[in-house]
Amino acid sequence: MDGVCVTEHLHIEGANVAQELGRKVEFPVFRGVEARTTMGDMLVFGYYKDIPEGISLEELCWYVHEVGGLIFVAHPYHAKGGWNLYASMRARGWDLDTDWDKPAVLKELDGVEIINGQVCNEKNCQARLLAARLHLPGIGGSDSHSIKMVGAAATRFEERIQSEEQLIGALKSGRFEAVCVRSG
Repeated sequence: MDGVCVTEHLHIEGANVAQELGRKVEFPVFRGVEARTTMGDMLVFGYYKDIPEGISLEELCWYVHEVGGLIFVAHPYHAKGGWNLYASMRARGWDLDTDWDKPAVLKELDGVEIINGQVCNEKNCQARLLAARLHLPGIGGSDSHSIKMVGAAATRFEERIQSEEQLIGALKSGRFEAVCVRSG
């Protein structure tokens, strides 16, 4: 790994601490937040504030895009706990596989996590299909809740990323690919 992005649920503080430690050892650590919205968990990049639990996805999109940040759907089909887009759609009487075009706010998203280190291959394949339906790029993430999962999935960029500005630029450009590094 050439760097890591820390995306704690709701709060930026853990990412701030990790980034400071990374600076001390000269290892790139980028910050993000995993927001828990009314439409499931979302990975937020380029917005460096705490995000209240239960924020509407519409409101989150407004705040994040206002500062030039990005929002990617996190583990849209995660079946083992955690709030996800699939569950939030079901709660509204919709099926994400067939009704993906009904919530207008999904058109505001910047991408989809298509490889998640905590999710089985079948659910990751469904996430890939969702990204294709929405015409959005896909990222990979370990979703590490234990040290053994760090680096299980990743996003490979065409160029080495050294700053958060470069990270946001690369994510906006689409010059990256999601990769499965190892299974846990």
